[in-house]
Amino acid sequence: MNATNASNPFPELDIPARTLLGPGPSTVDPRVLRAMAAPLVGHLDPTFLELMDRTQVMLRQAFETQNPLTLAVPGTGSAGMEAALANLIEPGDSVLVCSNGYFSLRMAEIARRYGARVQVITRPWGEIFTTSEIKQALEAQPAKIVALVHAETSTGALQPLEEIAPVVHTNGALLLVDAVTSLGGLPVRVDETGIDICYSGSQKCLSCPPGLAPITLGQRAEQALSARKTPVANWYLDLNLLRKYWGPERAYHHTAPISTVYAFYEGLRLAVAEGL
Repeated sequence: MNATNASNPFPELDIPARTLLGPGPSTVDPRVLRAMAAPLVGHLDPTFLELMDRTQVMLRQAFETQNPLTLAVPGTGSAGMEAALANLIEPGDSVLVCSNGYFSLRMAEIARRYGARVQVITRPWGEIFTTSEIKQALEAQPAKIVALVHAETSTGALQPLEEIAPVVHTNGALLLVDAVTSLGGLPVRVDETGIDICYSGSQKCLSCPPGLAPITLGQRAEQALSARKTPVANWYLDLNLLRKYWGPERAYHHTAPISTVYAFYEGLRLAVAEGL
């Protein structure tokens, strides 16, 4: 520990090196850490805006999507979860949550807080859902949104999505997927699979510091967002506002976490260079 003195009793920062082997945050590449030390610029500086554009291009590659509405929400993966649900739910909407772990339970709780009528089907932790279970639940109670976790952080259970997406769409629902643990580590294939809204976190397989939540909306989800009869109940996470900052309008919304975006850019750059 660094020495202290009488005028300042608090030591300088002295963090020991750790090898992180938990589900997240994961160990960060030294090049990502170096990126965070780059000089700060303003959140509307032309250099930073150009960096945002390049970040979006690489983020679409990571999600394997062409969705125009693809950006990074300020906050951790839970902010991505809340943004996904808040932007699609209006009071009284029916939401089916497929719960097989800690984070699917959190989705159900957030949906309730936004006024949704939440139906929960459950599997023991570590197990996955069958297509027939989801089909049966939707036939019994139609839903606007079907929400599930692609790779449950709490157990590692991987939910196959390719057969589930057609069942969800045939029953008139949107497929909402938590890819916090899987983006960058497992194929997510947003467009090929037919995922309508997908979110993740910067601190897991992308090996960046916590603080950003990537999110992408497909055409069906964008249409649902545009057709809302009520304003999005969460101002800070309103994608109608966020996309005006990330898009050509560059409308001020919040002071972006500049250094965190630097790190996220570098982490995506390394992932793209290595290949998914």
